[in-house]
Amino acid sequence: MKSEVLKWAPNSGDFEEKHFGVTHSNPLWIKFNSIDSDCWTGSFSGGDIGLINKKIIEIDKVSKVGVLINGAFYLIDKDSRDLIFHLENGFYTDFEVLPDQNLIFLATSWGISIFKNNKQIKEIRPDFIDGVKFTKQFNNKLIGEIYDTKLIS
Repeated sequence: MKSEVLKWAPNSGDFEEKHFGVTHSNPLWIKFNSIDSDCWTGSFSGGDIGLINKKIIEIDKVSKVGVLINGAFYLIDKDSRDLIFHLENGFYTDFEVLPDQNLIFLATSWGISIFKNNKQIKEIRPDFIDGVKFTKQFNNKLIGEIYDTKLIS
């Protein structure tokens, strides 16, 4: 299954629609194309925190999609079209998923929250950082960059 971010909201009735989060006037619309079933669209509302960010990761071997839109995070099952996990108003700036370990890493401007089986297991809050950006995965390890306020001045 492949996904496609739509530039405009689809015409009502063109595809099955699922709304994730609180419905509002400017959601992110994603069309999910499946070989085995009909196409469907998902509407994802952003958080209420004024962040402007977007990231989508398809995790094919477990049929999940992670969506980050303006600070709100969603994890959905793209086959059943169900919401698995959702955090709204979390000030999230980036995320990564390690499906083999069932871990979700959510970055904020003050650190990282780690979730396992949809429950927070750890929060890392280093002193004097302006954010975290995940750059890659290697051998089931997550690699990223920390923005340090001391290095900027």
